[in-house]
Amino acid sequence: MAETKYTFCRICEATCGLAVQVEDNRVRKIEPDREHVVSEGFVCVKGTHFDEVQNSPDRVTAPLKRVGDRWQEITWDQAAAEIGEKLKALRARHGGGSIAHFVGSPAGANVLSPMFRSAFFKSLGSNRMYGTPTTDTTNKFRVNEDMYGSPFRLAFPDVNHTRFLMVIGANPAVSGNTLYHLPRARSRMGDIVKRGGRVVFINPRRVESAAVGEHDFIRPDTDLYFLAAFLNEMIHAGHVDPSVVADHCRGFELLRDAVDGWTAERQETVTGISAARLRELVAAHAAAEGAALYMATGVNQGRHGTLCFWLLECINAVSGNLDRRGGTLMGEGLFDMAREVNKEGQMLLQYQRRDGLPTVVGNHPSGMLADDIFAGDVRAIIVEASNPFLACSNPGGRLEQAFEELELLVCIDLFRNEVGNLAHYILPAPTWLERAEIPYALQSFVGNNPTPYMIYSDAVVDSPPGVRHEWWIYCRLARAMGLPLFDSRLAGWLLGLNDRLVYSRHRWLRRLALTPERMLNGMLKKAGLPGRKVFLEKYPHGLLLGENRTGTFLGTDRVLTQDGKVNLAPDAYLRDFAATLTAGFQEELANRDRFKLIGKREIRRVNTSSANVPRLVKQRSNFCYIHPADASEVGLGDGDLATVASEYDSITLPVKVSDEMMPRTIAIPQCWGHARADGLSHARKFPGVNSNLLAGDGPENIESLSGMSHLSGILVTVSPAGQ
Repeated sequence: MAETKYTFCRICEATCGLAVQVEDNRVRKIEPDREHVVSEGFVCVKGTHFDEVQNSPDRVTAPLKRVGDRWQEITWDQAAAEIGEKLKALRARHGGGSIAHFVGSPAGANVLSPMFRSAFFKSLGSNRMYGTPTTDTTNKFRVNEDMYGSPFRLAFPDVNHTRFLMVIGANPAVSGNTLYHLPRARSRMGDIVKRGGRVVFINPRRVESAAVGEHDFIRPDTDLYFLAAFLNEMIHAGHVDPSVVADHCRGFELLRDAVDGWTAERQETVTGISAARLRELVAAHAAAEGAALYMATGVNQGRHGTLCFWLLECINAVSGNLDRRGGTLMGEGLFDMAREVNKEGQMLLQYQRRDGLPTVVGNHPSGMLADDIFAGDVRAIIVEASNPFLACSNPGGRLEQAFEELELLVCIDLFRNEVGNLAHYILPAPTWLERAEIPYALQSFVGNNPTPYMIYSDAVVDSPPGVRHEWWIYCRLARAMGLPLFDSRLAGWLLGLNDRLVYSRHRWLRRLALTPERMLNGMLKKAGLPGRKVFLEKYPHGLLLGENRTGTFLGTDRVLTQDGKVNLAPDAYLRDFAATLTAGFQEELANRDRFKLIGKREIRRVNTSSANVPRLVKQRSNFCYIHPADASEVGLGDGDLATVASEYDSITLPVKVSDEMMPRTIAIPQCWGHARADGLSHARKFPGVNSNLLAGDGPENIESLSGMSHLSGILVTVSPAGQ
């Protein structure tokens, strides 16, 4: 008989509650948890269809070794011994820094893995961490560190109370919200309008989220000029809070001078947003009792993501809305992760690369990975829960060419994807339904929750016998290499003993092990919350923790800058801003009539992880979305094949004509392109094309402040296929 178990989705930051029907250790059905304290019965189709990932016949359930062009199942002892030996040899010849890891976004939902991964690579002597953050979010972490003193001081909109919310470059109804928790995003933003507030979406495409508010088209990758003019108009109209600026900020005069001259009329020439509309938005923002600006991936991936987020955060701060009810808040997590990260220092901004690019929250630029491999800086990579060939800039398939030169490639994943095809070893990991867990670290440890709560879930089903947790894999590799973890040989020895116990054939030995359940139980109790058993018995749908407090950030020791004040004018930003205004604006004027490419989120897909789900993916290809007037001019109609070309490569795909698009803008959903994914049987039948082949890599295509790749606002040509 089927049993219903309560858990929460870990596909994105929304972490919606789920009711999972389980029978004979098999997931039979996934439904929304209607009693979840925040999601309240909401969940998207990706969550309810995860059973097709969980039960997929394509799953890797035992370690695999590539022998020629064949895959051979091996034991964990053999895998650990051989990988450990190869890593030891590489470390001896080229140093620990020649060994890198690449981490995908699903790893963000895995609270324990980052702790052990970080300890393993620190003991290895490597800081070579690459990952998807440099394709979507490191600009935000850079700004937080420079303005507030830590990359993990992350403000978020107080959506439960705000009266004016401007959302730039995001579509939360489809993709949730980046870096903060907001299930039921569309209805909660609709609630703002119902209580008399306004929600304004600024986007080159009329996104689905705009159905609950207002929408303004903006020319892709011109958000910097809009935000500069917004701030300048705000200052000249007297909408700055003088007490906040005087008591809690520094550098206001430098900021004011930087944006001076950026009038509403000037920005209109490149953004397409009229001067009158901008001034009206500034006035509405100032009049609201609590206002917030929020931006996400669509802006982050442009050429000026860091500068845009800097100006946006400055607007939130100098208007008096930071740390204010209805404005933007700094949450309080289970512990002060921002302060702890600063003490440890490993994830703070560093300039250690020979090309002068930074590492932000420990991440090297993914757009430099091919160059780093070709230069011999990286000779081995462990890829965890990612498909960088599709997620990263990859002009002409250059990243595949680089990976073929690696001396060792290990993938920790659920499936053998395109990267896995080149791997020497594939190590099977559990799904999130097979893990005990609390929500994402940014929710649990940083407190990025407009509605603070906590939930704990045991694993819903047991993993297949040959699957191992990621934290265990790093412990096992450390033991194979004789490396101590957490700067302690005693800790390393105990963890080595523990990795033997936790998967022992003898139940009585497993009872002695430090399991994930015990680790998470300790975290909860240390934070003063109920332990695991109490959560399972009394709070299976989550525990509300009361409202976020205001007045807990500005003027307190939580501002981690040296003088305890918000830095409105970091030197590097002022220099880069001035240079951008000189060249970038003229470049925008010169290219006003050219097509620009943006990405597009899809409700049935999240990055590459949904591609192999038959009930979700039913179209053979992604599409090129184009405005009717542009389609007519180019000579294209619905379903016609178009060739889209950048200076780096070209792709051919079918067209969808849509008045949702701004003229001279095309949108192509990213993370398609599974034609060679023979380890993903469904995805291979519905391959689509990889739009990131059109994005360049190397220093000229990377934002120098954050290491972010330029993946949106790319100049392209569009023509009928064959012409």
